[in-house]
Amino acid sequence: MNTKTRPASSLMASISNVVSLVDKRQYGLFALMIAVLVMSAGITLGFGLLLKGLVDKGFTNNDISHLNHTLYIMLGMIVMLALGSFARLAISGWLSEKIVSGLRIRAYAHLLTLDPSFYQRRNSAEISSALSADMTTISTVVASSLPLVVRHSLMAVGGLTMLVATSPQLTLLVLVALPLVGIPVVLIGRIVRKRSKLAQEHAGTLGGMVGESLSAIQTVQSYTAEGTFLGRYVAQSSVAGQAAMRQVFSRSAMVASIIFILFTALCAVMWVGAHDVMQGEMSAGALTSFVFYAGIVASAFSVLGDMGAAVFRAAAALDRVNGLLAEETAIASGANAKPVNGSIAFENVVFRYNEAVKAAALDGLTLNIRMGETVAIVGDSGAGKTTVFQLLMRFYDATSGRITLDGQDIKTLDLAHLRRAIAYVPQDSALFSGSVRENILLGKPDATPDMVEAAARQAMAHDFIMALPQGYETPLGERGMRLSGGQKQRIALARALLKSAPVLLLDEATAALDSNNEKSIQDAVQALHGKRTVVIIAHRLSTIMYADRIYVMHAGKVAEAGTHAELLAKGGLYARMVAQQFAVAEDKARREYPDLTGSIQ
Repeated sequence: MNTKTRPASSLMASISNVVSLVDKRQYGLFALMIAVLVMSAGITLGFGLLLKGLVDKGFTNNDISHLNHTLYIMLGMIVMLALGSFARLAISGWLSEKIVSGLRIRAYAHLLTLDPSFYQRRNSAEISSALSADMTTISTVVASSLPLVVRHSLMAVGGLTMLVATSPQLTLLVLVALPLVGIPVVLIGRIVRKRSKLAQEHAGTLGGMVGESLSAIQTVQSYTAEGTFLGRYVAQSSVAGQAAMRQVFSRSAMVASIIFILFTALCAVMWVGAHDVMQGEMSAGALTSFVFYAGIVASAFSVLGDMGAAVFRAAAALDRVNGLLAEETAIASGANAKPVNGSIAFENVVFRYNEAVKAAALDGLTLNIRMGETVAIVGDSGAGKTTVFQLLMRFYDATSGRITLDGQDIKTLDLAHLRRAIAYVPQDSALFSGSVRENILLGKPDATPDMVEAAARQAMAHDFIMALPQGYETPLGERGMRLSGGQKQRIALARALLKSAPVLLLDEATAALDSNNEKSIQDAVQALHGKRTVVIIAHRLSTIMYADRIYVMHAGKVAEAGTHAELLAKGGLYARMVAQQFAVAEDKARREYPDLTGSIQ
């Protein structure tokens, strides 16, 4: 399927862009649809010849036999037209579904390959709109408007040919009017194209507002901000409505102008033709036939004007979809797919999320993690901890410096191979629509039920899963909204454990758990020591005291490194963080238990 289209700057360019969606495998079906359209146009044009004979021989000469014969032929032609319409609608509908389905799948597959920086620049709801509303627009045009454009183009050409054959003199009047039709098509058509694109953009923004507010409905309601968001939506809806009405108005003006020009010319033709009939220069049947063909031409150009506006809308929608397909990921995959054991090194790594921002998220970071070690990374918010994980998985590339896995620069590794070697549990545990089992199986799609259950037990998730209405087959709903934060984290952890990757990254993976479950999961993670490289980001320092080494980050650099005991002995940043957390815990305990005396150890 060719989706490299030029900007739709004219009606023909717009039609060409839409037709370019037809895949080579669909050429035969497309040709069949064209053949059906040609047949239907030919049959329709044939009515003009029958009308001439019907008037001149049947009515004027009172020839009942000719009248009956002509009507029988017309009845047969009507049956053929009905069958042709059925075939056209069936073929165009099937073709539309195949084309749009293929385009939608291709766009979604491409979106899945783009790096996170793209999604930081673009509104996710607007992207969804391109895959839904824009695709619907394209589908409607391919299924309905485009066949009508082809059909009425054939009718216009065929009708003009029959006009010349019937009366060259009267045809001159029609030909004088036709160039005038081009004036609204060219002048107003440009406005229609611009306004169609603008209306679709505003509609996408409107959809983005809905998705954004509903995805955070608890926050909206907790701040009683319903009125605020409704006010914003009403304001944007008004803007979108005005844009849509401007598009409708310009489209209506174009179609009305075309109809006025064509039917004014048709009235002039009838007036001149009637005089020719009265003067004996033309038969009544010939005039009837000419008016029929003139009506066909006028109707064809009127429909083309209306369908042209629809094609412009589809071309604008296709431009938006092609804009997504033209996006390229900033992360280039390497070709190296050597086995990964799990030793990690950051060598003087500098990284900025935005080159325009002077402050670096990582500023000369250097750290080394040996295979099988359990290492913790701690620090204040904004120190760059999560950025370490994002660079290791190549969601972003370092501005400078080098990151290696088993001594291999990760930029040389095949991207899929690199990410298969890492299991990641983010702080905001992402779950998807589907069952509990399907969510866990993301870690290893070919895992057996026993393997899934074993991973769930390791993550302390099995018991609550079995308490769900359908156990492992329980649907979770969008984003797992039917589960608590702690339950989500345990399913996400089970998914990561099932993956059995050489490297396990845990970003606040137990932050939503109670102390008992957290301790059990710590035991499960400690059991991986020597088998997998485990890197843990944590704010609760009590959860990482068992780590082989703790890196303390500050302002994008390693401020301290050592074991829990070594760092406490230094009396530096880590020791102050520990003291602060235990002081907070002691103060909380004293407030909850006023009778408590002595220090809490």
